[in-house]
Amino acid sequence: MKENTPNKTPIITLEVIAQRKAEKLEEVQQAKKEMVQTIHELFAPVEQKGGVEGIMQHINTGIAVYDGVRTGIKIIQRIRGYFLKKKK
Repeated sequence: MKENTPNKTPIITLEVIAQRKAEKLEEVQQAKKEMVQTIHELFAPVEQKGGVEGIMQHINTGIAVYDGVRTGIKIIQRIRGYFLKKKK
């Protein structure tokens, strides 16, 4: 025979709901602060270097931009070549 044991469900009151809501809101605000801090660390501007180091940094940036543009142009030309083949 099975014993009939009543399942005790926790009683949830408005006070409990309000308390849980406040706790979750605090957790969300803490997570937001951590995310903002992480974003500031990731996207912080690079320290400006003076003198020769600053000039070299600008030159390196310029070379990287030129290299990226030139590589992009080559890729586009090759893709166009596949679609615009000359008919003989």
